[in-house]
Amino acid sequence: MGNGQKVNLWLDNWMRDDHSLMNHSTQQIIDTTLTVKDTLMDTGEWDINFLTANLPLTIVNQLVAIPAPKDTDGPDSLGWRGTNTRQFTVQSAYNLQRRDHMSIDGNWKSMWSWKGPHRIQTFMWIAAHECLLTNYRRSKWRSGISPTCPACGNEDETIIHVLRDCMHATQIWIRLVTSNHITNFFSLTCRDWIFYNMEGAHNKEWQTIFMVACWHLWTWRNKSIFEDDFRRPNNPTHVILKMAMKIDRCEQTHLNGWPRQKDTVFIGWKQPREGWIKLNCDGAHKSSMNLSGCGGLLRDNNDICLSSFARKIGSCDALHAEMWGMYIGMDLTTRKRITHLQVESDSKVLVDIVTGNCNVNENIPTLVRRIRDLTSMNWHVQINHTWREENKSADWLANYSLTLNSFDLHVLETPPRELQSLLFYDFSGTCMPRSVRLGF
Repeated sequence: MGNGQKVNLWLDNWMRDDHSLMNHSTQQIIDTTLTVKDTLMDTGEWDINFLTANLPLTIVNQLVAIPAPKDTDGPDSLGWRGTNTRQFTVQSAYNLQRRDHMSIDGNWKSMWSWKGPHRIQTFMWIAAHECLLTNYRRSKWRSGISPTCPACGNEDETIIHVLRDCMHATQIWIRLVTSNHITNFFSLTCRDWIFYNMEGAHNKEWQTIFMVACWHLWTWRNKSIFEDDFRRPNNPTHVILKMAMKIDRCEQTHLNGWPRQKDTVFIGWKQPREGWIKLNCDGAHKSSMNLSGCGGLLRDNNDICLSSFARKIGSCDALHAEMWGMYIGMDLTTRKRITHLQVESDSKVLVDIVTGNCNVNENIPTLVRRIRDLTSMNWHVQINHTWREENKSADWLANYSLTLNSFDLHVLETPPRELQSLLFYDFSGTCMPRSVRLGF
């Protein structure tokens, strides 16, 4: 959304969840010709009274967290709803097509957290989705292809047959699986069998042994078909255990080898240079309340707090709360005719986006675009990342904003008592320890 002059308030999908407000209206009769621009007050802010009279509070909270459109935001434009950047990709189209399909249950985290060769992880992922190209699967695609197992010739070559029930596989598993797990091991269905064993059903080393064994069984199956001179190993169990041992040894070497060197540094708020004003800003997001807010303060090189602010935003993610804090702080600063401003935020992502060190393609968030517009004005601005320990006062203001009763901006010329104590710590040079990684 740009200036909101062409976006239909009720019918267009312009909210962050890509749904139209028509589905949420609390009124039976509405004016479907209204644009988003029509719902703004003369001040350019959202008309809260109109919104609360026509929409549920949960939707109002989401809506007011979206920046009210301005003429300077440019014309409205269409975007692809399948990505956050609104740029079309083939992958996003595929995901939208499959969005209504049921996801496959299973402990996928145990698979992708496994510290072993990626090719084996990928193979197990394909097997768990039951997409290995066995003869049985191929026979469903084309007539004339026998579904029978090429190794034993007794049964259809399904995934569970290749990996467990074929005589070549069964002989290996009997040697690897402990006797008290044999019955359960050979009775589970394919997908349940895979996830049960990937979770380390027998002992902590079993996941590696199981995944390596499955991968070897499939590899040997393929080689026996496509390589005329291939012969299965005489002692396949030894081959599997040897590879599993190497993987576990590599993992232990990685964990216990070269440690990441760290050092403890003491961090505290630093005064800006003479003639400069420092803006510390922050955002707060509380999932339990489904609410976000922001806050910040301006201080000079004499540690004097010139102004502080807090605003309850509504319902948005933490990054957008950080954006709001930086934008409101810089916007307030321009009205005070400050010529040299140093902005500090503890959100490294936001700082990188605003300064251009993070690629967001062509779809720049409205608040980021407005921050960049403020930066390009006729004044000196520096935007830097800082640690949380240096940003405690702004953090307090951001959390304080969540207690406010309205969405109005609260400018505090006199800091509240709780904030005064934090300002005193900053003034006195109090530092907090922080463990940081050292570069090599």
